Amino acid sequence: MAAKNNQELRVIKTARDIASINAAAREGFFPLVKAVQPSKEIRSKIAVYQNKHTGEIAVAGDFRSGYSRTDYHLAIDFMFYYPHSFPSPFAAYLIPKDIQKGEVVLLEDLIEDLVGTRWNQGDAYRLDSCQARWNGHDFDLLYEEDTDTQHIIG
Repeated sequence: MAAKNNQELRVIKTARDIASINAAAREGFFPLVKAVQPSKEIRSKIAVYQNKHTGEIAVAGDFRSGYSRTDYHLAIDFMFYYPHSFPSPFAAYLIPKDIQKGEVVLLEDLIEDLVGTRWNQGDAYRLDSCQARWNGHDFDLLYEEDTDTQHIIG
């Protein structure tokens, strides 16, 4: 039986490599294979400071970090980067045989890159999981960026 979340939705697992996808297929799941496409909107920032005496480094992700007022100098100024690494350029939702058209489920490990949280300092964090409705061939994500994205101020 598939795992359930606290809302009693069926949890759909994601396989992110060939061995896991093929193992799930042998267990009776249908792998719904999708390309992993990083979003240009998902980004984190980082600056690297280096201790002037020891050479040790410290990493900051907040513009308000105090390293500039200590024994550290700025080695790499703040820059944005894509913060995720996946084992392959594709992944698959593992569809159980008994899923019903119109069934609402929880995609536990979302393949699609959607923004879940935005920080007013410019960072945008990836949505980890999402409810979705099975349409018989694919999932329709139950996500609206305007209402479902959290905002951090600080």
